[in-house]
Amino acid sequence: MLIQAINSQRRLKPYFYSQSAKVGGIGCLLGLSAAYPLFFIIASSFGIESDIPIRSYDVGTVSVMFTICLLILCLSLYAFCALTAFIYYGIKCKKGHIDRQGLNNIVFKGIYPKRWQRGL
Repeated sequence: MLIQAINSQRRLKPYFYSQSAKVGGIGCLLGLSAAYPLFFIIASSFGIESDIPIRSYDVGTVSVMFTICLLILCLSLYAFCALTAFIYYGIKCKKGHIDRQGLNNIVFKGIYPKRWQRGL
């Protein structure tokens, strides 16, 4: 499904590609800004201080913390990209530019309507 979503975005006409890139960029910025403070909360729950070098901590603790932070980052990016896409394309759905099924495909699957794509 991820490959299908990437191919769907790569084939977009320039105008629609620009729109999706802007919506995705804003979603990624919001996701990063939400995940960043969570990293410090996770680190403090593992007893890791920000002013002490990371190499002075146990390898297992650091690797578990790193794995959890990576998961939080992925979930945060997906959630905020989906949220910004839902807001932006939801307005387009209300105006009648896309239907409800198209909105769900864009927001949750990353698959864009056929008429927005080149050569189709």
